[in-house]
Amino acid sequence: MRRRQFLAASAAGFACTAAASPARALSLQEAPASLAAHLRLGPPVVDGALDWSQLARAGASMFRDGRISRFPADLHALDGQQVTLAGYMMPFTDADAHREFMFGALQFHCSGCMMGELNRLVAVKAAEPVAVADGPLVIRGRLRLLEDEASPLFYRLDAAQEV
Repeated sequence: MRRRQFLAASAAGFACTAAASPARALSLQEAPASLAAHLRLGPPVVDGALDWSQLARAGASMFRDGRISRFPADLHALDGQQVTLAGYMMPFTDADAHREFMFGALQFHCSGCMMGELNRLVAVKAAEPVAVADGPLVIRGRLRLLEDEASPLFYRLDAAQEV
């Protein structure tokens, strides 16, 4: 019985305190520019860059064009073509520049909070090392559809260069 009275009194005290001064965490204030720049919601928009939503259409295997494929027919047309992508780098190791890294539509914060959609990630093999960037990058290379690969990834960009 005493526990119930204590909890009721505590809840009433909390309600009075909350009513007197609303929590700042619940306010709708605009985020500081430094924080807003860090919390990107989507890929950067760059003229001439391939739209990530087009790449995201890859998925479950289906019977297409007389064979089983993970890609719609219009994506098959991009296989082996030079494409430009705007996105964010996630290096595999700690270095100033990389020849191989992951590239994604959304900004990576850490490998533990990486997005789960593998059709919005591209493995990159750069022609020359690309400097690590916390912000968006624009790269150009030859897009490869990983149709018959053992990798769970859908795409690789070969001979990529920063634009």
